[in-house]
Amino acid sequence: MMNNDSLDNLLWQGRCLLVGLSFFIFAATSFASPSLKVASDGEKAIEQTGVSESNAVDYLAIVGNEKISLQEFQTAVQAGIRKRFYHGKVPEAELLAYRKEVAQTLIDRSLLLQEARKRQIQPDAKETDAEVARYSARYAKRQFWQDHKDEMLPGLIAAIEEESLLKQLEQRVRDVAEPDMLAVNAFYQSKPAFFTTPKQLRVSLIMLKVDPASSSDIWQAASLEAEDLVSRLRKGADFGEMARIHSGDQTASSGGDMGYIHQGMLAAPAQQSLDTLNEGEISDPVLLLQGIAILKLHERVEPVLNSFEEVKDRAKQLLQRELAESAWRELLENLSNNITVSINESAM
Repeated sequence: MMNNDSLDNLLWQGRCLLVGLSFFIFAATSFASPSLKVASDGEKAIEQTGVSESNAVDYLAIVGNEKISLQEFQTAVQAGIRKRFYHGKVPEAELLAYRKEVAQTLIDRSLLLQEARKRQIQPDAKETDAEVARYSARYAKRQFWQDHKDEMLPGLIAAIEEESLLKQLEQRVRDVAEPDMLAVNAFYQSKPAFFTTPKQLRVSLIMLKVDPASSSDIWQAASLEAEDLVSRLRKGADFGEMARIHSGDQTASSGGDMGYIHQGMLAAPAQQSLDTLNEGEISDPVLLLQGIAILKLHERVEPVLNSFEEVKDRAKQLLQRELAESAWRELLENLSNNITVSINESAM
C-alpha cells in the first residue's frame, strides 16, 4: 500500500493518465518525443518500458471484479517517465522499481474508486465541465483535436470524473471529529519534540565578500584583512562599528546583528566555528563560498518545551491531522486486505 500522501500520488497518477492520453493523441502533431511511437488501434506505444508487443498480455491486474488493462499501465508508465526521468535513458533497476510503483498506484487507485462507487459518491459535474473546457481551450487550434474531439471526450471525461471521486472520498474519510482537550493534552505529552522551541543562537556577522571566481591573490588579501579585523575586535574594537564599515552583508547597516537563528541555519563551516565559541567570543576568519566571515556569539538559548496553554491550538490541529491520516491509512489497508487482487507478473 501507499504512504500517507497516497491521494496526492493517486491524483498525480490520474493526471499522468490524462497527460498520457493527450500525449498519444497529439504525438502526430509534434507533442511527443520522436523516440516514442504513436498508439493506433490495437497498438501499444512502448518506449523504454520493458514489455514488447510480442509478449504483451492484455491486463496488468484484476482488482475485485475490475481489470486494469496493460494499455492503461503502459500509458501511465510512459507519462510518468517523461516527468520523473527527464534526463534521458533510465537505468534498468530504477525503471523496474518505477514500473512496480506505478502498478501499485493503479491497483490502489482501483481499490479506492470501487470504494467511492460503493459509497455512491458522484463526480462533481461542475468540476468535470470546467476541466473539459480547459482541455478544449488548450487544444482548440490543433487540427487533430478538431477532427477527433468526439472520440476523445468519453475517455477524458471518465478520467476527470475518477479524479473527482478520489478527492471526495478522501475528504469524507479525513473528516474526523475534533478531538477533546484530554486527547489533545495526551498528544502534547507524547510528542514533546513537536512543541519545543529549538536551540537558538544570537549572532553578529562581518562578511568580507569575495566573488567565488576571484583569483587566489584576492582571496589571500581578504584573508589578511579578516585576520587584522579579528585582532582588532579581540582587543576591544566595537563589532557593530566594524561591521558597518567593512561588512558586505545585508546586516551591515544594523552592525552585523543577525538576531536569533536556529542551530544549523548557517553554512556548515560557520556553524562549526560557532559551536566552539563561548558567549561574547569572536571567531577566527571562516572561509565560505561568498567570502570570509567573522562571527560573534552573543547568546545561546537552550531548547524550551512550550507550555500546553501556549500550544494547545497547534496541538489540536496536529492531532486532528494525525487522526485524519490514520483514518485514510486504515481505509487503504482494509481495502487491500478485503478485496482480492490478482497481478499478472508477466506484465511487469
